[in-house]
Amino acid sequence: MKSIKFESAQNVKVEYEFASPIQRVAAALIDGVAVGVYIFLLLIVLGSSGVKEFMLLEIFLIKIPWILYHPIMEYLTYGQTLGKYLLGIRVVSVNGERPGLKEIFTRWIFKGYFLWIGFSFQSFLFGTPELLMMGMIQICIGFIGFIYCSISSNRQRMGDVMANTVVVRNKSSVKYTLKDVLSIKTQSNYEPSYPNAIRFTDEDMLLIKTTINRVRTHPSPETKKMAIELAEKSARLLDLEETPEKRLQFLQTLLQDYVVLTR
Repeated sequence: MKSIKFESAQNVKVEYEFASPIQRVAAALIDGVAVGVYIFLLLIVLGSSGVKEFMLLEIFLIKIPWILYHPIMEYLTYGQTLGKYLLGIRVVSVNGERPGLKEIFTRWIFKGYFLWIGFSFQSFLFGTPELLMMGMIQICIGFIGFIYCSISSNRQRMGDVMANTVVVRNKSSVKYTLKDVLSIKTQSNYEPSYPNAIRFTDEDMLLIKTTINRVRTHPSPETKKMAIELAEKSARLLDLEETPEKRLQFLQTLLQDYVVLTR
């Protein structure tokens, strides 16, 4: 099973399996049924209430919820819809973080739901059956997405690629043993090298962690210079007489000390 690895703020690497194309299709079908049941019940209520002309109600109570169902649900529930929740999968950014509005709406655009706006206008002018046209378009887009997701190395459809997101299973595929748990560093089994690390803030540690990752992934002269300058500033804040020779190791130790001392 293909998977992706993320690194947490505590430098713990966590591995998640990609959701399979079948899981994603099943989640989409569940979402479709859920929205269909909502529309069916709503039409019954509107019909029993004696409302005959309900064009505006149709727009605001049926079409808009249907069109915006996925982005609203994924934003409010941290990357999940009802179908994804029941299947145990969710949308995340490629760095493991919660997707923002930009990523969510980029994915939504490639689902094609916004086309319903144009079909509604065309139906109003020419009497074209918009539900039939929209259904055919959705089936085509879904089929293309399924094929693309099946052959993609990261199980992404085009919307995921453009939004830099992936769909993963909620449960991590990493299995931890008792040895792993006992190896977690705490103040009882780990003596910090720099007790003054508590002078730093979470924002400082985020900068240090980002710098370490940049040096490791892009070891250019610019990133190394950035790490050296950050190490020198950190050493001054710790009241060290001189900056340790191994700058990157110093920053890594400082980050670890901070985590142990402040958690």
